[in-house]
Amino acid sequence: MITIKNHLISLISIGTTKDDLMQDIETEILKEVFAEKRSISQQEFFNAGQTDIKPTKCFVIYAHEYNDERFLIYENKKYSIYRTYEKDEDIELYCEVRTSGN
Repeated sequence: MITIKNHLISLISIGTTKDDLMQDIETEILKEVFAEKRSISQQEFFNAGQTDIKPTKCFVIYAHEYNDERFLIYENKKYSIYRTYEKDEDIELYCEVRTSGN
């Protein structure tokens, strides 16, 4: 199946830098990639709901662009990646919205 990756998302990884006192400071590193946006299936919604996850989006990107990031940003909203599924050259990123306190 050919996917049309026309939505821009930012994958978030965590890096560290040093402050003036040479202490490690965690920083977010954003990597922009194009993705196909898919709907969450009823089965996925049901399965995730069994573990208190509220699935909201699924994005498909090229597998080589994914490096185990746990978060992404789409349209100025931060999402947590709770599950991935790799198929051929693509990987599906199943996401839930991050709320304050998470």
